Amino acid sequence: MPIDETIESQMKKNQSLIERIGLYIPIYRGYKNKNLRRDEDRAVRTEVARVLERAKLDLVTVQRATVNDLDLMRDAERIRSKADRYYIDVKKAVNGYSAFHSSVKILESELDMLIEWDANLIEDAVALKNETAELVRMIDAGDTGLKTPLRDLEITIDKLIEDYNERETIMRGFKE
Repeated sequence: MPIDETIESQMKKNQSLIERIGLYIPIYRGYKNKNLRRDEDRAVRTEVARVLERAKLDLVTVQRATVNDLDLMRDAERIRSKADRYYIDVKKAVNGYSAFHSSVKILESELDMLIEWDANLIEDAVALKNETAELVRMIDAGDTGLKTPLRDLEITIDKLIEDYNERETIMRGFKE
């Protein structure tokens, strides 16, 4: 079962009696459903951030292990900086909110697409976490050949950042 379905069903279970009754009023129902989608989006991004926190901890371990090799240390620092920036971007992402007078309106269908997009971000963040955990295992095993795995990790993070930037471009109304 997709993660966004799990979050949606959990949020619906947590509705109060008044909220459930209000869903029978057409204007309120549209308003409430849109807010639920925004909350789902926020919940998914919170999960992405949680996974990224663990990956960032692994990157600190990787960085410490590269202290004796200046080039590797620079690579590890650059990768850690990218991961930090990505983490901050995900935490502060646009929620799919558009004010009444906003020039860019976020429709319910766009919010649904956004939730699906964010669910893919979780899968990507887990893949990143697995890569960082593998690097830590290599370090713990005494493997010194970190250059290629670090480069692969940087490619993964660059892809995550690129995907996230595309999401933000769509949310700001600059791309369809």
